[in-house]
Amino acid sequence: MKKILALVFLLLSASAGAQSLPGLETKPFRKQTRVVSTGGNPLLILGAQETDYASLVVDPKDITVVKAYQDSAILAAMGPKARYGVLVIELKNKKPLLKLEDVFDYFEVPAAHRHLQVLVNQRPITHSRFLAHLHKIEKVEVIQIDKAHPIRISWDENAQFLNIVTKK
Repeated sequence: MKKILALVFLLLSASAGAQSLPGLETKPFRKQTRVVSTGGNPLLILGAQETDYASLVVDPKDITVVKAYQDSAILAAMGPKARYGVLVIELKNKKPLLKLEDVFDYFEVPAAHRHLQVLVNQRPITHSRFLAHLHKIEKVEVIQIDKAHPIRISWDENAQFLNIVTKK
């Protein structure tokens, strides 16, 4: 009789305890999948000049890929800048390409602003790799990036940037 009473007591206390513990119900496991890209932008070789897609301001229809290098033995000789591959390209349009300093001169950017970080359409570029067709550039302006901008470039809220705006 004592064993039955003890068993009934345990069952009642267990069910009462289960009711008093909120939020312990089990939830089904959800596998979360994410797309992760480990590849970066390849190095572009245009004649004797090195550039990349972010720093090249030309019409994409004018780019012709002559040769693509992805063999690790060839890329190792070029160093870390070629870790995502190398594309040798030519332009269908043979108009001259300007370097960053030439664009600054053409748009008469003051010397006081030439030290600012340069963006193309509010996206950072590599200064030494910048090449552009002049007819693709609308203007060069000094801007401040809003805190809510999706690309955080500087923690300084008052930081200024030189933004090269391209024609659509």
